[in-house]
Amino acid sequence: MNRTHHLKETLPQNIRDNPTSDDLEIEFVVLNYNSQDDMHEWMTTDPEISKHIKSGLIRYAKTEDPEHFHMAHAKNMAHRLATGDVVCNLDADNFTGAEFANFLKKTFKEEPNAVINPSVRIGKCFDPDERGFFGRVAIRRENFMTLHGYNEDFSGWGDEDTDFMQRAKGMGLKHLRINNLKFLNVITHTNEERVEHMFDGEKKEEELRRIHKMKHETPFVTKLFNKSRVLFHPVQANRDGHFGNGNITLYPSEQKIELGSNPENNFSIFRTCALGLPELLIGRLNPESRYLDDSAPQSLDTAEHKRYDGRAEPI
Repeated sequence: MNRTHHLKETLPQNIRDNPTSDDLEIEFVVLNYNSQDDMHEWMTTDPEISKHIKSGLIRYAKTEDPEHFHMAHAKNMAHRLATGDVVCNLDADNFTGAEFANFLKKTFKEEPNAVINPSVRIGKCFDPDERGFFGRVAIRRENFMTLHGYNEDFSGWGDEDTDFMQRAKGMGLKHLRINNLKFLNVITHTNEERVEHMFDGEKKEEELRRIHKMKHETPFVTKLFNKSRVLFHPVQANRDGHFGNGNITLYPSEQKIELGSNPENNFSIFRTCALGLPELLIGRLNPESRYLDDSAPQSLDTAEHKRYDGRAEPI
């Protein structure tokens, strides 16, 4: 919602960095979550973008229902629009890095029942306000639907992805971590921009204070306790399959679709995230063994990297 200035930088680059081939089908799902900037005009009139929409490389949809940005709901809606076997959330300010789609294909071929996100340890190489890549979560679409998506009880910034990861592990999926800096470039920006369209007035100021405290002041023990609470939540969120619901229009056909309940897998309060406790402990006690490249994380050395436009790139 209203982040087209970021999308104009990331989307064309991400398309160039992930070329399709005979054995690799790629789809970029772009959801216009009732943006009031020039997103729709750009998506439908830019010659290069329009070409990709017509070819099917970009699946572009627009919803005019939301008044505020609801991150979990927007993610669920975009994921439900995807048609591929593997889905990966990509925030508008994220660069995939070269061959990221091929990396996902190879990983899920070897570990089909995995859930992937960036390594927390590699995140420590960055300033807290520069860790805008933790929303990069990849999973097979079938498993995403079984989990009933991201928990839409979360309405602010963050937490919904931590909750999703823990529920995925509770379902028995193997947790693999992205450990390569080339896949973690982002456009850095302020917390004010993160929450600008989520809330109004005092509620927005309250959310800004919460984010700052979470990033800079929360002790490790408190963070661990907050994460552990999800262990006793049901694996499936969004009871009765109501997630990502709403009215959308698909382009260029301007086909109108109503995304309703998706109760493919029955909700059970007895299937809890505590089942993922062994995976959580393994990841904490022996994290190096769980990295995708089976190596210790790279470090971000300023002598070896340069910064430009908020991104880290090898010299």
